Amino acid sequence: MVLSEYPAASMMIRTYRTLNRYISSEFLFSFLVSFLFYFLIFFLNQLLLMAQGILAKGIPLGSVLLLMLYSLPSFITLSAPFATLTAALMAYGRFSSDNEILAMRSAGFRRYSIFKPVLVFGIVISLMSFGVNDVLLPAGTKAFQRLWLELSLTHPGLELEAYSVRSFRQSILVTGAIDNQGIHPMIIIERDNDGNRRTIMAHLASPEIRANKGGFPGFRMNKVFSLTPSSRNFDEWTWADADFMDYRLLSNTSSILDQQAGPANMRVFAILDVIKEKTARHNERLSAHRKALNESRFKLSLEYAAMAIGGSEQRRASSGLIIRTAGSVMEMERSKPVDHSLQIWKLEFYQKFAIPFACIPFVVLAFPLGLAAKRSGRAVGFFIGLLLTSFYWSLLVLGRSLGLRTEISPFLVMIVPDILLLGAGLILYFQRSKV
Repeated sequence: MVLSEYPAASMMIRTYRTLNRYISSEFLFSFLVSFLFYFLIFFLNQLLLMAQGILAKGIPLGSVLLLMLYSLPSFITLSAPFATLTAALMAYGRFSSDNEILAMRSAGFRRYSIFKPVLVFGIVISLMSFGVNDVLLPAGTKAFQRLWLELSLTHPGLELEAYSVRSFRQSILVTGAIDNQGIHPMIIIERDNDGNRRTIMAHLASPEIRANKGGFPGFRMNKVFSLTPSSRNFDEWTWADADFMDYRLLSNTSSILDQQAGPANMRVFAILDVIKEKTARHNERLSAHRKALNESRFKLSLEYAAMAIGGSEQRRASSGLIIRTAGSVMEMERSKPVDHSLQIWKLEFYQKFAIPFACIPFVVLAFPLGLAAKRSGRAVGFFIGLLLTSFYWSLLVLGRSLGLRTEISPFLVMIVPDILLLGAGLILYFQRSKV
């Protein structure tokens, strides 16, 4: 079929394209304004924190800017969904207050045709936000932590305080005075490759960075004395001293950055692998607990049977044993194995999907709400957007808190806010369609 032979169909297609471009341009303008607003809020908040904790301690401006650069994915992940909601409210609020929605409807356009362009943008922004959250955020977090570690070593006062005790990885750092030369004295308590607790004492520990030379960050420790007790015989000790030694906190095989990243800053499939391992171990503990509980219940039933068929002396002898066994069974029923770390990993896994894909319920809810605006459409839409984003964030925080304190399903507490907003949007959409 050639469209030129059907001028009415060609005109309709061009009209729909014009409508889509018009709605899209209004939404994109509002999205840009909203995104910059939310982004600047998160960015300035982080900048103020760094200004207080980093710039005041003499950290070079270039390093601070790199830290901010590595933090950008986290700002984008939060800003994009909130900006989508606010932009949709602003765009449709402006159309409604200027009676353009009425004009579109009078021209024969259905409500879905008016809503479709923003819905498509909501889906695209959700996918892009998820990509940033799943790919760029872990990479940025790892780079941030590596740079922060290097800065902490070259500027000990950034992380370490004078005359303090601090845990780092599986080590304990005890610091003395801190000045431009380094830390003096410094004590490091760690475990060696054989699992023995080793204590390393240095008269002076000077931070060194060799990452740009192919090395790894650590300390140059001067006048070193180490003491290691034997794991088999506590009366035996091994000691050594040296004029200096290099103590490296990272190596080619070090996984400290991956360990410090945690589930919030890992990729989805990596989190899923950890969840599977934790679930398998947890199921093994549950299986062992159920087996022990069934054995105790069976033992209790045998004791009841023995008491029932025995004489009076047998009953008196069995009663005390039955009470103790019953108490043990009740205690085992109350002490069901719970893996709180598994709950945390599941919460983070579902949050990886909940926040980016909130763009879809946001635009579904924003469309009927935006149509209700009569005056000052953009301003009203912006204000309602702030309220709804605050409400949504409160629901996420509340759900996460419940998930950490109880055994409630992590899927429910993380996804329910999206479902609630989507349900409310669909109800309002169909109600408006009847008007």
